[in-house]
Amino acid sequence: MILRRIREHVSHHNWFAVAIDLAIVVIGVFFGTQANNWNQARLDRERAGEERAMLIDDVQANQQNLAMRRQYYAWVRSEALKTLAALDQPSSALGEQFLIDSYQASQILPWSMKRNTYDQIIASGGIGNLGDAALRDKVSNYYVSSDVTGANLAYVMPYRETLRRVMPYRVQLQVRTLCGEKITENSRGEPMMVLPGRCSIQLDPATVSQAVNQIRGSPGLSLDLNRLLVDLDQKLVSVAVIARRANALERALRQAS
Repeated sequence: MILRRIREHVSHHNWFAVAIDLAIVVIGVFFGTQANNWNQARLDRERAGEERAMLIDDVQANQQNLAMRRQYYAWVRSEALKTLAALDQPSSALGEQFLIDSYQASQILPWSMKRNTYDQIIASGGIGNLGDAALRDKVSNYYVSSDVTGANLAYVMPYRETLRRVMPYRVQLQVRTLCGEKITENSRGEPMMVLPGRCSIQLDPATVSQAVNQIRGSPGLSLDLNRLLVDLDQKLVSVAVIARRANALERALRQAS
């Protein structure tokens, strides 16, 4: 319709009316574009808010994981300390508790960190809408540092291989069966760890004595234990650092919301 009017005005050389018609077209296009831009900006803000909320859920899950991991490493460290102290005693003074402690000192906890939301944001190219530059840097640095921490925590010390090579299989099976940690899941399907208390592996004295002598006869075991303890100390420090960053990131995400 507007085009027909313009043609009519042109045919009558009514240039003023043509100018008005063109101005109406331009203004209409402008406001239409602006309306689309405003609507898209609103959708981007809503999406960014949803993504920040999802990131907060992921970070909270990671904080629970880190708390569990801190408890786990502290437990393994205590078992390693007891084993190291026991090596200063004669074999005749050691029994099944030494076998339990030495085996538990070889336990590891595979690294896992929830990052589904972050990976989805990166894949969709939506990181720019997440917040200001400072918040985007906090999010990116948190996940980069988590990857570095994961690589450090994934390293397994030689003590595990040494101990499990020399400890008789029957003894290891009894420890795993009767004194093993239990892994469960919470309502969200996230892993939960239940550490063992005092227990007995129910082996006869001859089997216990043979296993004790076999372990104590392994060369360099105390050196491997010493290295393990240093590594566990470092793991505990790394977990504490990434936990602080998770707390700081959660605060920043909540403030942005």
